[in-house]
Amino acid sequence: MLKSRMAGKSCHLPFLAKCGMTGRTNTYTRPYPKGIIFSVIPKEERAANMSGLFNQSDIQMDSMNDQSPALQAASGKPRLMLILFIAAASLFAWTYLFAMVVDMAPDMDMRSMGPGMAAFNVFNSFGSLDATTRAFIAAVCAPSAAIGHFGMPSIGAWGLEDLLIVFAMWSMMAIAMMLPTAAPILKSYASVQEAKGKSVTAFSVLLLALGYLTIWIGFGLVATLVQWGLTEFQTMSPIMGPASMVFSASILVLAGIYQFTPAKQACLLRCQLPFPYFTRRTKQGFFRSFTGSYVMGLEQGIFCLGCTWAIMAVMFAVGVMNVIWMAILGVLMGLEKMIPNPWVTRGIGAFLIVWGLLVFAISDAGRVILGIG
Repeated sequence: MLKSRMAGKSCHLPFLAKCGMTGRTNTYTRPYPKGIIFSVIPKEERAANMSGLFNQSDIQMDSMNDQSPALQAASGKPRLMLILFIAAASLFAWTYLFAMVVDMAPDMDMRSMGPGMAAFNVFNSFGSLDATTRAFIAAVCAPSAAIGHFGMPSIGAWGLEDLLIVFAMWSMMAIAMMLPTAAPILKSYASVQEAKGKSVTAFSVLLLALGYLTIWIGFGLVATLVQWGLTEFQTMSPIMGPASMVFSASILVLAGIYQFTPAKQACLLRCQLPFPYFTRRTKQGFFRSFTGSYVMGLEQGIFCLGCTWAIMAVMFAVGVMNVIWMAILGVLMGLEKMIPNPWVTRGIGAFLIVWGLLVFAISDAGRVILGIG
């Protein structure tokens, strides 16, 4: 078990030991929060941990910022061009997603798209209708109203065009939600490269980002195929919302449970602490070629996927085109990467589990089981 000593108090962090994230040195200092030193247990006491998940040499840091003034100076640079790149790519993706929603809003009751989407009824007259009329229109007209909008697949059997439409939506979703959370990784890459006396080229950083996004575009492809299957089995509606409250509840609970697993903690720590990874890859020569930059992007994308795939899957529970929850979940994923406190992750997990249980409780199946109504 690892211990954090600060102001004479001891704080246990068992999840680090469970995930095999201890190093071979006696102590190391994470770049956050300042002043916290972690002591490492002897190797023989870590026989039961999951050391195979990551190379233990990734966490070989002894007061990194203190021992490497060059790295400390490089880390302090604002990286304006990097910020502009992330902002431009994210803005393009969000614009595409909002355009999809606004294009459909005049013809549909946006409540059917998921929680929070009623706000888009300002673009139509559905907001002024009573609940009974809205339910009737949603049942009779909503799928046909979606026909002809550039972001919606067909009502019937999907063809290649429909798959491409949904794949484009998931790809834009991945860029909009995940690229901003990769900013610390991209900045760390540039800082380590510069600290080693190498020039940082925009192309190498772009290749790292491309490798990272390749993994998430791959996730988008898998999500497209999953959505296709769920639609065929009528678990998802033609307008890409969940057709069953039990299905939504199951996704929420499972996503919440994953927040407490060792795999989640291991991947999250790797996303929070990219410096050791890039330092090791520097020694292995990965910074000497553009191919190495792309490969490192792929690896970082895998770590991030292992960290956040379950939260991304929540989109199936709240409506795939629910841009409100896209933004909320994107913020939550960013917060747990930026704030090195396990209670942030646990809080998100608890919230998802409680939400899922409440959704199940108000579903028809839940009411029968609980004997309500």
